[in-house]
Parts: sequence; structure tokens; C-alpha cells
Amino acid sequence: MSSGIRQIIKILVAITLLAALVYGIWIIRSVIIYVLISAVIALIGKPVVDRLTDKKWRWIKLNRTMAAVVTLFIIIGLFGGIMSIFIPSLISELAVLSQLNVEELFASLEENMSQFERFLHLQPAARENSNGVVEEAVQKFLNFDNITNTFYGLLGGLGNILFAIFSILFITFFFMKEEFLFRNIVLALVPDSFEGRIINISPRLKKVLSRYFAGILIQITLITLLISVGLYFIGFENFIAIAFFAGLMNIIPYIGPLIGMAFGLILGLSTNFTAELSMEPIPLALMIIGVFGLVQLIDNFILQPVIFSNSINAHPLEIFLVISIAAVIGGIPGMIVAVPTYSVLRLLAREFFPNVKFIRRLTQNLQPIDG
Repeated sequence: MSSGIRQIIKILVAITLLAALVYGIWIIRSVIIYVLISAVIALIGKPVVDRLTDKKWRWIKLNRTMAAVVTLFIIIGLFGGIMSIFIPSLISELAVLSQLNVEELFASLEENMSQFERFLHLQPAARENSNGVVEEAVQKFLNFDNITNTFYGLLGGLGNILFAIFSILFITFFFMKEEFLFRNIVLALVPDSFEGRIINISPRLKKVLSRYFAGILIQITLITLLISVGLYFIGFENFIAIAFFAGLMNIIPYIGPLIGMAFGLILGLSTNFTAELSMEPIPLALMIIGVFGLVQLIDNFILQPVIFSNSINAHPLEIFLVISIAAVIGGIPGMIVAVPTYSVLRLLAREFFPNVKFIRRLTQNLQPIDG
């Protein structure tokens, strides 16, 4: 057999093995996602575990196992408390939507829409067409069957959700109990020649990700508070549900704030109508848009630069391109994980390829992270 044929066979074997590896990862992608989410939660809970193991409780000192259990219950309690506030408000808002008379709603909006259409100088035929399009869209969205089907669809996936929650909590416990477990898993998957560099860069990766995810929690909290205050002064009853949803959606770059604002507009206008309030729809919509717009400006120009300045250190255009590529590859989930993944990849690139010109330019703004 000639050397050329051997080379072709080696290439084909390598491609086959790579394809098999990618396929295998795709098959177990849910488990990989559970592990990564657990690693993030363990990273957030690590300071609590460390504090509990250092602090003496009367005559005993908590070992790492007990500290991990206590921290896990604290995390569950915080999450449960947030959900106990958010879910009842959300259910009541959905109940309002299900009871909404679309024809009466559209009739109440017709006068405002006519004024708007006259402002745009639309012809009568165009007005009728626009009315039909809007009415059909509103009826389709607020149709009780659609809301009911969505609700039962969520219930149908409850089993998978419960399994995912149990898996994540179980894995998180061991990640917090054994401090270097995740790092050891990674070391088991890389060649021996890379172990030293992985160990060397682990503290820096941990600090970057800790600061980033702590910043995300702070950002969600502040945005929720700011939107809550704005909607409260407008007169919303269940302002917490809308504000918390908007805060969560804000972790989706660029389109998340728009989703949150659309959610607020829909619930705000429908609640205003069903409660028979005197506020006109268009002024109310403008006030809601104003609240969300102002909070977004505060987030873009104050919160993000202050919170994330020490964890990202990347040009805004650079971040935009990374998020755009991630959106093409992985959709909304890809957009959510784009920035932390890119931060990790930049640190790894600087550690393993420090002499490559492109890598040097790309990572020149990275600052050393002190302990």
C-alpha cells in the first residue's frame, strides 16, 4: 500500500472519529448542559460554601459536605421565594388574558387607530385592511384555545423539567462538595501535556466567570427593581411579574429587552381594558415604552459598564460580532452563552497560543486577575 493511500485512510479515519465524537456529544447534549449549568451554580455558591467551612458554629465547624448541603438549600430557598412571587402574578395576568373580549378591546382601540391612520393619510381601503390585519393578529394571540394549549404544553413538559432540576441539583451538590471536581473532569479529558496549563489558568477562569455571573444576578435584580418602580407609578397591579420577566429576558442580548417590553405592553394594555380603567391605550402604551426605554438606557450606559468592566474587557463591536455568530449557530441559547464562552476561549487562547499575532491583538486588553 502506497504512502498516499495510507495518508488518505488516516484522514478518513480521523474524519469518521471526529464525526462520531460530534454525534455522541449531540446525543448527550442534555447531560452536558446539566453539567455546565451545575458548574455555574456551584461557582456562584462557592463563596458561601467557603465562608461556612471557615466559620465556626458554636462548638462545631461545618465540613464541606454540610456546607454544600446548607448552600444548596439556600439556593433552593431563594429560587423558590422568587418563583412564589412571580408565578402567582403571572397566572393572574394569564387569567386576565383568557377572559379578555377581543372584540370589545378592538372596538376600544378603533378610535385611537383611526386617528393614527388619518395621521398617516391612509385611504379607506387601506384602513379597513389594516383593521382586519390587526384584529386577526390580536384574536389569534389572545385566543383562549391558544393560551390553554400553551399551558397544557408546559404541563406536558413538567416531567422533563423536574428531572432536569433534580439532575442539576444533584450534580451541583457534588461540585460544591468537592472543590476541584469539575477541573479534574476537564483534566481527565485533555492530554497530559496540557494539564499544567489547565491547572495554571483555572483560578483565572474561575474568577472571570464568578464575576460575570455575579454581575448577571446584580443586573437582573436592578433591572427588575427599576422596571417595578416605573410600572408601579403608572398604576400596574402585578408589576413584579412583568418586571421580573423583563429582567430575565435581559440576559438575551439585543432582543431580550424587546421581548420584555412586548410582554409588558400586552399585559399592561389588556389589564387596563379588563379593569375598566380610564387611561387611553396609546398614552398608556407610550408610558410603558418610556419606562422600558429609560431602564434600557440606564442598563446600557451605567449598569453594564460598571458591572461587567472587570470581566469582559472586549470592544462593543467585538461582542456584537460574537453574539451575532452565536445567534446563527445556536439561536437564542447561543446568544445567552456567547459572552461567557467567548471570555473563556480568549483566556484559553492567550494561555496556549501567546505567540500568535492574532491572539495577542485579540487579548491585549485582558487584565491580570488578582486574587
